[in-house]
This record gives sequence, C-alpha cells and structure tokens, in this order.
Amino acid sequence: MIKHVPTPEHLKPKPEDIDLYARALALSHAPRQTPLYERLLNYLYWAVILAAMTWVASMVIDREPPVRVISREIANPGRQVRIGERLLIRSARERMRQCELTRRWWLVDGAGRRLDYEPERFDAYGPLGREDEIIGPTIPLDATPGRGRLLGAVAYDCNPLQRALGWSIVVMLPALEFEILPRERTP
Repeated sequence: MIKHVPTPEHLKPKPEDIDLYARALALSHAPRQTPLYERLLNYLYWAVILAAMTWVASMVIDREPPVRVISREIANPGRQVRIGERLLIRSARERMRQCELTRRWWLVDGAGRRLDYEPERFDAYGPLGREDEIIGPTIPLDATPGRGRLLGAVAYDCNPLQRALGWSIVVMLPALEFEILPRERTP
C-alpha cells in the first residue's frame, strides 16, 4: 500500500509562482520574436552563401572551349620544310571569350620518332571575333627527313578554379602532315 504524503506548506506553489511558470511555458512554446535586423542579416548571410556556391558550381560546369578553330593548314610551299627551318601553320579561329592558355606541340619525324617541344604559356587576351595568324615551330636539327606529322594540344584556363586546380579545358588540334626535307648543304 502506498502512503500519500501531502506537500509541505512551504513547498506549495504560490499564485505569483504559478504565473511565472505559465509565462515560461508560454514563451517556450510561442513563436520566436526576432528583431527585424537579425532576420535581414540572416537572409543576407544565406544569400551570400548561396551566391558563393552558385559561383563555384558555374566554374565547375564551365567546360566549353573559348576558341573554335575554323581552319588550319601548312603554309610552306608544297607542304615541304627543311630541317632547321620554321614550319608555318596558317590558322583561322573564332574567339568567344578570353582565357589563359598553354600550347603544346610534338612532331613525328620521318623515322616515326616523337619529338616534343617546350610548352608555350601565354595569355590569349585580345579582341573577340575572328583571328587569322601564321604560327609554327622550328623543325629540330635531329629530325629525320621524310613524312612528318605535327600534333598539338591547347589547354585553356578560363576561371580561377581551373587555374587553381589545373583543371584546364584541353582541345586536341588536328594533325597536320608535311614533308621534312634534309638541310641545305652550303658550299
């Protein structure tokens, strides 16, 4: 049998305590009353976070090459070049935006050996639109005469994320075939 012990008189709640408990209960379950400036700062904070995440996401999905190659051809007469001379490539392209780029060339000579050139890094800034230029590497002195092929790749860095991570937009250039002639003999 459970014996009920009455609450001592000094522990019984007083009417003012009951009001205090009721007020605390109402505050704990009532909607939050935040000042207007705190709500505005909260919205501003989340807007900045969302904008930063959107900016990073836009850099991640940016994989469109900024330049479209219209044509590339050998400009040397008869598509022939002598060892030690410059191979001339006439190219036309359409630039849609400006980016930093690294161009890499490699040559397959008459013996089928691959000869690599040093990468060329430069800023491809300038007017947008069509560009025509004549560029090209010099045929190395140790190249073997015969049918040669020039291969190349261009790596574009168009935004800070691509620069920081080395996550460039890489475009392989079409191979160009030409004839490597021996050096001219000087008397």
